[in-house]
Amino acid sequence: MTIARSKMHTLVRRSKLFVPVNRPRFVEKAWTRGADCIILDLEDAVAPADKDSARKMVRDVIPLVNKGGADIQVRINRGLEEEDLDAVVWPGLTSVMIPKAESAEEIQRLDDMVTRLEKERGLSAGIVQFDILIETAVGVLNLERISASSLRIVQMNIGQVDLAVAMGFSRLPELNFEQYFYPEQKLLFAAKAAGVQACGLGAQNQFDFTNTSLDQTEMLNTCRHAFRMGYQGAILIHPSWVKAANQGYSVPPELVAQARRIKTALTDAYARGEGSVSLDGRMFDVANMKQVDDILERHQAIVARDKGA
Repeated sequence: MTIARSKMHTLVRRSKLFVPVNRPRFVEKAWTRGADCIILDLEDAVAPADKDSARKMVRDVIPLVNKGGADIQVRINRGLEEEDLDAVVWPGLTSVMIPKAESAEEIQRLDDMVTRLEKERGLSAGIVQFDILIETAVGVLNLERISASSLRIVQMNIGQVDLAVAMGFSRLPELNFEQYFYPEQKLLFAAKAAGVQACGLGAQNQFDFTNTSLDQTEMLNTCRHAFRMGYQGAILIHPSWVKAANQGYSVPPELVAQARRIKTALTDAYARGEGSVSLDGRMFDVANMKQVDDILERHQAIVARDKGA
């Protein structure tokens, strides 16, 4: 259901794993992968001739992939929104991924469609969330309005592969930072301003999102870097990356320990009538208390998620 913007940092979807809905071998194993979210794909992973048959599978597949407790998301097709939404908005669906978003108006139109379907099918109003993919120049330019267009939006991502096609980028790992710095930074600020989560691996050189031979250490370090930049999770195309993403987008133990020490020191300072405190050679005040509270609340949400609570 719709999440209060003030509590958005407690939403835990560190790993969002794509699974082609019409590939039984992948669907049957999806729930065992440990991903926070399974994305049943009706878009790029499904051939044009198979779209109709694939969308008819979603309703029956949702309970199967949900066996491990993952959130269930479906990526729909632009131009086929009405047919896709009609096929996927059923009990068990957590979220709809909207690719190639370009305007607030189109998101509002899809919101209206989902609202109607929720009512018709006895679902709680606002229970279906939106996850937005920005993959065109127009989408990047309209990021601010898109991010604030619907209370259903909980996460936003830059689709780097499709954006590279739209922009005519040469796909060279050594150019990743220069090519994606502007859209990725704009996403971070637009998402924060709207109170939603920014997801992705950010703009990092010498990293190829499509390289499925990446080792666990490289993927973990990439996710950790993105986490430090403010991203809360990532879309994954390979199940071997789930563990690295879950670890990389979790609050590091040392940061949790530091936050607890700062909170204790500031609480003691407040009891003495002091608004700040010196700890480990640094000064901490009210702004730091808000930060450490967010860190600890995020950590607790992740712990609860990993325990299946």
